[in-house]
Amino acid sequence: MSLDILKQRIKENKPSGVYLFYGKEEYTKDYYTRELRKKVLSSPLPEFNYIVFDASADTPTELAEAAFSLPYMWEHKLIEVRNLDISSLTVELAESYAEVIEDLPDYVILLFLFRDGELDEGIVENKYLNKKATAQTDDTQDNDNEEKTAPKGQNEGIHTLIDAIKKEGMALNFTNESGAKLENWIQKHFAARKAAVDISAVQTLITLCGNDMYTLHSEIEKLVCSPAERPISHNAVLEYCCPNESYKVYELSDALTSGDLKRVKQIYDNLTQNKTDPSMLLGYLSKCYSDMLIIQAALEEGKSHGKIAQLIKKNEWLVRRTAAGITKKPTGYIAFACEAIDIADRKLKRYSTNPYLVLEILLFRIGLYGRK
Repeated sequence: MSLDILKQRIKENKPSGVYLFYGKEEYTKDYYTRELRKKVLSSPLPEFNYIVFDASADTPTELAEAAFSLPYMWEHKLIEVRNLDISSLTVELAESYAEVIEDLPDYVILLFLFRDGELDEGIVENKYLNKKATAQTDDTQDNDNEEKTAPKGQNEGIHTLIDAIKKEGMALNFTNESGAKLENWIQKHFAARKAAVDISAVQTLITLCGNDMYTLHSEIEKLVCSPAERPISHNAVLEYCCPNESYKVYELSDALTSGDLKRVKQIYDNLTQNKTDPSMLLGYLSKCYSDMLIIQAALEEGKSHGKIAQLIKKNEWLVRRTAAGITKKPTGYIAFACEAIDIADRKLKRYSTNPYLVLEILLFRIGLYGRK
C-alpha cells in the first residue's frame, strides 16, 4: 500500500515527506531512490538541492540546517541519509532526528536509506517489541538465549526514530519478488529489448538464478545478446546463464541421486573454489532432500507433477527431473540421506573440525548408498 502511495506522489509531482527504505531487494529500492532524485536533479543547480547526509560523520543539527534552508530556484530539496549505525543510536540522538522529522518543511524529501542487512525488518515491523517483557518471566538460560538471538539495533533509539518516521511519513520494505509478479517483470524486460521469450524460459531463469532482480537483469541482458534462437527457450537459459549456489546444490543432489560421482566432485569443487559457506551448502542440500521426500510422498498419493510443483513452489520440469531420479534409487535412499545430512549438521555445530572434510564424507556416504 505504501509503495502505491509513493508511486502516486511521484506521478503527481508531490514527493515531499519522510521515507524509510529498507529490505533485501536492492533493484527496486534503487529504482525508487532514483525516481526521488529526479525530482531535484533537473533543477538549475542540483548540487544545492540534492544533499547526501552521512550520519556517520554529520549530526542531527547539521541535518536540521540542511532541511530548514530553502531549496535553490526549485520547489523541492532531497536529503538522503546514509550510514546510520543503528547499533550506536541512542535515545537522545534519535529524539534529535525525530524533532527534525516532525517539523520537516513541505519542500523537503527526506530519505533514510538502508541497504540489505543494515536494518532488520523485524525491528521496523515491531516483531521484537514483546521479547524483552517475555524474557523477564523466563529463567536465566532463556535470557541468555535472547541476548544471543536479538538482532543488531534492538534498542530504544532505533524504535524512537522509526516511530517518528512512521508517524510523519512511510516505511517501505523492498522484498524479493516471486511468482507471477516476478515472471511478469522478467517478461517486460525481455519485451523492452524486443526479444521474445517462452514462459518456460522465464521460470527456468528464476530457478537457475534466484529472484534477485540485479542478477536477473544481468542474465536477461546476456540472453538478449546471445545467439540463442527466438523465442528464447528453457534450453537457452541452461546454456547461457550462470546458476546461483542454490541451483548448484540442486545439481549436486541430482548427481548424487543419479550416482554420477565424477559430476558430484566437479560441482563440489566448484562450490568450494567459490568459497561457498559450508553451513549454507548443507542447508541447501537438506532442502533438496526434503523436497525429494515430499515429491516421493505426493507421487505415492497419485498427485500429478503439476500439482506437486505448485505444492513445493518449484517448476514442473524440475519436479519431473527429480521424480525420475528418485525412481532409480533403492528404498530408503532419501531417508538415509536426510539422516546423514542431520548428522553432518550436528558435527558442524558441535565440533571444531574442518567443515569441508565433513561435507566430503557426507557426499561420499550418500553417493555410495545402495552400491555393493
